[in-house]
Amino acid sequence: MRITNKTLTNNMLRDLNSVLSRLDKYQRQLCTEQRVSLPSDDPASVANIMSLRTSLVETEQYLSNVEDAYSWLDSTDTVFSSVTSILHRSKELTIYSATETLSDSDRQAIEAELEQLFDNVLQLANSTHGGKYLFAGQKNTTIPYQRQSDDPGDPGYFKIVYNGGFITDEGRDLASMNIQINPNAVLSVNVSDAHENISGVVEDKLFTPIFTALEKIITNTKNNDTQALSNENLGELDEVLDNILSYRSVVGAKMNRIDLSKERLQDLKVNLSKLLSKDQGIDVAEVIMHLKSEENVYRRALAVGARILQPSLMDFLG
Repeated sequence: MRITNKTLTNNMLRDLNSVLSRLDKYQRQLCTEQRVSLPSDDPASVANIMSLRTSLVETEQYLSNVEDAYSWLDSTDTVFSSVTSILHRSKELTIYSATETLSDSDRQAIEAELEQLFDNVLQLANSTHGGKYLFAGQKNTTIPYQRQSDDPGDPGYFKIVYNGGFITDEGRDLASMNIQINPNAVLSVNVSDAHENISGVVEDKLFTPIFTALEKIITNTKNNDTQALSNENLGELDEVLDNILSYRSVVGAKMNRIDLSKERLQDLKVNLSKLLSKDQGIDVAEVIMHLKSEENVYRRALAVGARILQPSLMDFLG
């Protein structure tokens, strides 16, 4: 085989390009801190890396869902705490109002405070979280509780209508706000207890009993009906208090479940990150060593190439 100067030149350029390709590979690894940037870098590891990335993205999404769910439930618990305080104050006023020796001015003052407490409960029942109503079910852009009348002198002023989501008699659930917290579990993060009865009337058992109890107390305070206040109204307040406490216990149980799910997801995220780093990451010291080695090879190749390209026509004539 005849070796010409052109052959030497072509071989030298091919070898230089090969060394430069390896230099580029190690430089890219150091810049990205990733061993595999393209499928061609390690075809055998690509499938595993893609699977780990997918699992990591899913885990991060579940963590985000868990954070949203906890925030929603925490807002709900805050509302229930405020409502509980209002009901305790209402009970104190009811006991005080049941005293027969009260003056008209004292009774009017109690009535005015009870009306303010009623308004406060209505405001809390229409609480929002992130622009969505907490107690409206899937109809979370609709105000769930509204007065029948905006006129304080109208009997409908203390009558509250529920407009939120509910469970129909056909079994359709418009009351639950569900969030997926792991691949196999969906959690209802809201509290709603509204059902459509056989007659097609929606019965809300969450805040409506509270409004009804407070309305009766206000009416009986106005009418000075001490017997109804001491017998019926106090018992009704105890019932709605127990009802709210039962809902709070459900919220607390869900928050505990979310805490456990969050802890497990965080551990899973750490493990997946470690596995991904092991498959895709680099040993910085090792890559630097390879880079320096290839730099030395490149310099030697350039030195050899300079000697190959050095002869000219004058060298042959000399």
